[in-house]
Amino acid sequence: MMNDLDLDLDLVRDLRSQVRQSEAGDLHGARRRLLAAMAPEPRRRRLPRPVLRVAAVGALGITIAAGVTVAQNLPTAGPGKGTAGAPAWLSIANAETLAKRATAAAAHQPDVYPRDDQWVYVKWDFYGSPKFANEQSEKVSRYTTEWWVRGDGKKRALRKEGSTTLERRSGGEDPRLRLDPAYLRSLPLEPSALLERLTKDAREIPVPRAQAVFIHTKLILEQGAPPARLRAALYTVLSRLDGVGVERVRDLLDREGVGIYMDDEDTRREVIIDPNTYALLGGRTVHLGGSPEGEVMLSVAQVATGIVDEAGDVP
Repeated sequence: MMNDLDLDLDLVRDLRSQVRQSEAGDLHGARRRLLAAMAPEPRRRRLPRPVLRVAAVGALGITIAAGVTVAQNLPTAGPGKGTAGAPAWLSIANAETLAKRATAAAAHQPDVYPRDDQWVYVKWDFYGSPKFANEQSEKVSRYTTEWWVRGDGKKRALRKEGSTTLERRSGGEDPRLRLDPAYLRSLPLEPSALLERLTKDAREIPVPRAQAVFIHTKLILEQGAPPARLRAALYTVLSRLDGVGVERVRDLLDREGVGIYMDDEDTRREVIIDPNTYALLGGRTVHLGGSPEGEVMLSVAQVATGIVDEAGDVP
């Protein structure tokens, strides 16, 4: 079983691999400089372009699944512009480190799924930039949505902000839309087997393989509300994809988080994770091209999740 010391050693190795290996005569001075660098200091505001970018891959700008637009936002003074300074609480070297920490934290947590006649409840806060609006977009730029999925996956319901009416929908067999508990229970927890399964389920998404798996995994996390062990396994899958990176961010609700992201030519998609509990905070889609750099396209923050007896109930 992995403990905190193992995780900290992994982090040190990740950081050490990025610098020249010291000779024996350098160690005393290097240790002194390292300790000085670890002392807390005020952090400056970062430039708009994230600095931990790893690589660019494949296509697709905005994802729409299960009839709900799901995407993401850059942390800002308002819901749509600029970036927040890096918080001082944690140094995450890469996505693999984050996934290892999440896996260790989830190791002894029970997998809680609803019965077939119960429902998973998820509430989101959305933001969509008017600059990227289209005919299918919501008429307002900021709104909340509540979503229910029955345990057997055969029924769904949606309630938009300001409405007391549930929009009822039927389930389907398309794995891109089947993010229900029955589907989640069928997913393996071993990361290699999970990656193989998700690659198969995402094969119809018309983008390169790594991008398709990233998109499908993001949708499972955002819409499926998976239990902790599966959630950690999904983070591990993301960490193994070519072209992923991490950055420290604030989500739409101004919560501090760590973002695992993937870029294509002019778009960044990101899953935002709580660095303390490893729960999902939400996600965002950012336009990397044009001016100003880092314009938010769409954003979602997960507000609440739970298991309820009927559609329309809240935890």
